[in-house]
Amino acid sequence: MSGGPVVPGSPCWLELATPDPERTTRFYRDLLGWDYHWVQDSDGQHYALALLDGEPVGGIRPHAGEIRDWTPYLAAADLVETAETVLRLGGAMLHPAPRIVPGVGATALADDPSGATVGLAQPGPDWAFTAGVPGSLVWLEFVTRHPAGTDRFHAGLFGYTQRQFGDGKNFDYVVYGHGEDSVLARVRMAPDTPAEVPPRWIAHFAVHPGEGLNDTVRRARAAGAKLRFRPYASTLGRVAVLSDPLGTRFALIDPDLASEWEHGSAVDDPYDD
Repeated sequence: MSGGPVVPGSPCWLELATPDPERTTRFYRDLLGWDYHWVQDSDGQHYALALLDGEPVGGIRPHAGEIRDWTPYLAAADLVETAETVLRLGGAMLHPAPRIVPGVGATALADDPSGATVGLAQPGPDWAFTAGVPGSLVWLEFVTRHPAGTDRFHAGLFGYTQRQFGDGKNFDYVVYGHGEDSVLARVRMAPDTPAEVPPRWIAHFAVHPGEGLNDTVRRARAAGAKLRFRPYASTLGRVAVLSDPLGTRFALIDPDLASEWEHGSAVDDPYDD
């Protein structure tokens, strides 16, 4: 995807804020094959555009605080109007003004009414984003203990259709979409999840077919990643959820191992850190 308009609410960028850019960029380079092109954003801050075979797949920026998740950016046709809608729906904007990132566009961070953060982006004329191929983002899950409020907020913000794939009680897995096109999934946390566990985004990256899931997980662990719980099967492929050497959660998925639906997802993470 590049240049021109995108459907509002669709993932149009992916970003990781990290206290150790050198270690973070090295880990994802070695694991997923990324290269980097450093630019400066409108705040004068260094920003690494992650490239896969020369095509942008995300960004990495320095940040002094601890960040536990990749931040997806959802496309906004008009960032100012979208920010006003966030406020009207009970959310909050975290920036006094949008940040301009070369190769991306105008970006901002928003909190939903529960305090969960998501990125918003109005793509610029030089925007490009590659997803859906090995080594890049292929799926997003948002895990929350406030499913009803999350569904209302996102439906009001982007007009998503919402389809339940679980039973809605023991397993609550809702896919947001536009028409027949799936955009992302919202997952309810398990009822016994400790109260201090925050909501979280899980970015899923596709493994390279020639290597497969098991070998990719082994390489990730050898490089300092932690396997958070046993890999599980889904209709999208076999999934392993890990945390990188600095504690950021992410998932690896092998689409070649897709199976019939099983009730497993990142919501089942037994770790509360």
